[in-house]
Amino acid sequence: MNSWRARCLSGASILLAMYGHAWVTDQLPNTPEGMLMFHGSAALLDLLLLYAAPALLHGRLCADAQRLLLASIVGNFAGWLLYVAYVSPTFYNCFMWVLTYAQLLRLFIPDRHADLPWLDLVRHRDHFSGSHHP
Repeated sequence: MNSWRARCLSGASILLAMYGHAWVTDQLPNTPEGMLMFHGSAALLDLLLLYAAPALLHGRLCADAQRLLLASIVGNFAGWLLYVAYVSPTFYNCFMWVLTYAQLLRLFIPDRHADLPWLDLVRHRDHFSGSHHP
């Protein structure tokens, strides 16, 4: 069962990563190398959050959070490609804001369905030992 504490902690982690990344990368130059560092570090943070998700969330909620984080990783790669192609950043910025809101909304929509153990993209530690979550 995903407690509200776990949901809030996961949401806070996402927001902290987003705003922390924006603060740290604020002074990067507007060059292909600087934008590669920006998008690459954002994708790396998403990857870390993807692997940390099973520590807080379980079942379908965890799988959904991981799918949204994978979409963010792909979006950051596409954002860098769009930058290199001299496309306006408006599409990337809107996509990432919508994705962030989708992540936060998904965290706080209560589950109505059973949590199926095989829906996790990154397996829980307990699956290796054979035990299951209650």
